[in-house]
Amino acid sequence: MSESSAESDKLEMRQAIRARLTDLGPGPRHDRSVSACRRLAELDWFRHASVVMIYMPMRSEIDLSPIALKCFQAGKTVCVPRVDWNRNDMYPVEVESFDDRVMETDDRGLRTPRAAQPVAPDMIDMIVVPALAYDAEGRRLGRGGGYYDRFLPRLRPETFRVGLVFDQQIVDEVPVESHDKPVDAVVTDRRTMLIRPGRVRRP
Repeated sequence: MSESSAESDKLEMRQAIRARLTDLGPGPRHDRSVSACRRLAELDWFRHASVVMIYMPMRSEIDLSPIALKCFQAGKTVCVPRVDWNRNDMYPVEVESFDDRVMETDDRGLRTPRAAQPVAPDMIDMIVVPALAYDAEGRRLGRGGGYYDRFLPRLRPETFRVGLVFDQQIVDEVPVESHDKPVDAVVTDRRTMLIRPGRVRRP
């Protein structure tokens, strides 16, 4: 598939997935978020990870509060992206609570810590990677900004990369370009797909 053809297919798929997410009401979104986070917490990689990076969800995405709470209760270090919109870049910062006294909303509507300590990417044991869609091979359809495409190569090769999405965000095949990198597992509210369990070192 050519790069131009892949990009065209991505645009079409993004529109379709956004429509699916729009149809998901607050009640089902909450229930399915809880189920997906429960499945994620059952992974051995999660249990043994000391530093976990999660994303701050947009309104249509999975609520990661349950997995963050499990991390806090287990004494894990939790970090989230701080986005530099002017430089089209992001870097991880530690967060100890999602309380409004700790968090604020930036000018793009993304929640972020008011003040936080940066976390070196090579300290991260497990990262939860957002997407509009995944397929069974761990190929990811992002929102088009390329932030995670640029960030993921900064992690250690053994850092476990897991996609966390609603089950209706799973598609038959995500169109890929040369810079697209798959994740090691995909977790939804209905299933867990371990794609490359032998590629990474189990903690």
